[in-house]
Amino acid sequence: MLTLYALPISNFAAKVEIALRLKGVAYATAAPPGGYGSPGYKAIVPAGTIPAIVHDDLVLSESETIVEYLNEAFPEPPLLPADVKARARCRQIARFHDTRLEPVLRTLFPHLVPHSREADVVEQQLALFRARLADLAAMTSPDPWLAGPELTLADLAYPPTLLMARLMLGHLDEPFELPPALAAWHERAQTHPAFVPVLEAQETASCEWLANKR
Repeated sequence: MLTLYALPISNFAAKVEIALRLKGVAYATAAPPGGYGSPGYKAIVPAGTIPAIVHDDLVLSESETIVEYLNEAFPEPPLLPADVKARARCRQIARFHDTRLEPVLRTLFPHLVPHSREADVVEQQLALFRARLADLAAMTSPDPWLAGPELTLADLAYPPTLLMARLMLGHLDEPFELPPALAAWHERAQTHPAFVPVLEAQETASCEWLANKR
């Protein structure tokens, strides 16, 4: 049995759980004992972060590393293309999420509480987030998935982050809009059986989190 240390609010943990569901891997989910970063949790996962997995004698943290491992340890269905150039492009799309899109959204966390909100910073970061979405649309042509005809690692992280973005922008009374080129892909991902229960749990946890920011 594989153990996934996660919290339902985490979009990076959602990415890993979606991969596990796509692979049909049996797993148990556990919250980090004492909270992430706690001494008890770091005794299991030295990095103290989520998500993390324990599989037999292997302990892994960092979502990108975990999903790459899962794809090799459980080969079917493959979540990377067979062609070397297509694999590189797939990884580029996935990496764009982790390094370019999601971090912009994260900068808005301190501004969700009204008394600490800086309107000019919110405006600037929202403009940057929308620009990054436009960049994503420009570098992909969903057919029907982001990296081509098959669902791949490129698709896993974006729906959880876009869910968080929709809820956060609603909290800030800002419209949430996707570039038209991504709309059909987003709807397809949101309704995929491997995504639905993970996104539902994330939405519940995120709404509770945001309710405490008012």
